[in-house]
Amino acid sequence: MERLTIYEVARRAGVSISSVSRVLQGKPGVAPAKRERVLAAVKALGYVPNGLARGLASSRHGVIGLIFPDLDDPSTESGHETLLYSDEIIRGAERAARVAGYAVIIAATHVSGGRDIARAIGGRVDGLVVLAGSIAEPDIAALAERTPVVLLAAGRRARGIDHVAADNEGGAYAVTEHLVGAHGYRDVIFAGGPAAAPDARARFVGFRKALAAAGLPVPDRPAVRGDFSEAGGRRVAGQILRGLALPRAIVAGNDQMALALVADLTAVGIAVPREVAVTGFDDIQLARLVSPPLTTVHQPMRELGARCVTLLLDRLSGDEGPPRAVVVPTALVVRESCGCRAPRPARVPIAGRQQT
Repeated sequence: MERLTIYEVARRAGVSISSVSRVLQGKPGVAPAKRERVLAAVKALGYVPNGLARGLASSRHGVIGLIFPDLDDPSTESGHETLLYSDEIIRGAERAARVAGYAVIIAATHVSGGRDIARAIGGRVDGLVVLAGSIAEPDIAALAERTPVVLLAAGRRARGIDHVAADNEGGAYAVTEHLVGAHGYRDVIFAGGPAAAPDARARFVGFRKALAAAGLPVPDRPAVRGDFSEAGGRRVAGQILRGLALPRAIVAGNDQMALALVADLTAVGIAVPREVAVTGFDDIQLARLVSPPLTTVHQPMRELGARCVTLLLDRLSGDEGPPRAVVVPTALVVRESCGCRAPRPARVPIAGRQQT
């Protein structure tokens, strides 16, 4: 029979794990009604505190778990390119955890096995940072009842759970507005990312709003769609070259797709940006090294990872406030792929989008 833990007590009493810990240790700071609920739950469950449970209650594992999709799955075409984004997130999270005295466990999930991995790691860590798409939503909700969870890049689906995201909508608006306003391009299309990805959806919303503000036709869906990988960008290039009239500008859903687009267009003799302007999103290191250097949107990926850990540490220290949504600002980075001739790349802060 599985040993009862304070997670079951907290769930039955409808309180946080830290509240159960304070009640069991006889510490002050717990409202009388809440204390009674905890004691009633302890009695009803027959829970007996022990060394392991006290360690869980006091967050004594000293470990935070990071759950991401399998980043090098040979069954997918995304391959190693996805590491460019996730590696930066992990680096930021690991540094923030280390500064706070925590170690980090990184677990990579397949869609079919995400639930089992999450359950296995959940009992060995004090809290979890979960990248959206790593685990099915019902499984995340069930996991959050037992272990503090912070979701990354979850968009509006992160109901009832702390979550962190970049200002994807504002970033896409800014880069589209630059193409339309600074350059006067009117034939601008969007090369979207995966339809189910919250980041991809938010970026398309920003694109549509920028077109609407400029009085241009607003599409219902991306003109073409990839999967945020280099291979996806090559498929997008193929769709454009085979089936569409060549647009004047392409707003790509991320840098990997944008870079593949530039490479394939150039390979068939289409000059970027003279004939077609191309922009990206993320500002990975390669974006500034290619020719022409890529105009893109900078999202502070390491900061995203660090913010997730900060939220998690707040919960572990007893914060019982309502779920929080943190939106990290992005910035337009103007280089040459859009048609500009800036001698140095310049980040343009995006106003009006703040942390909440």
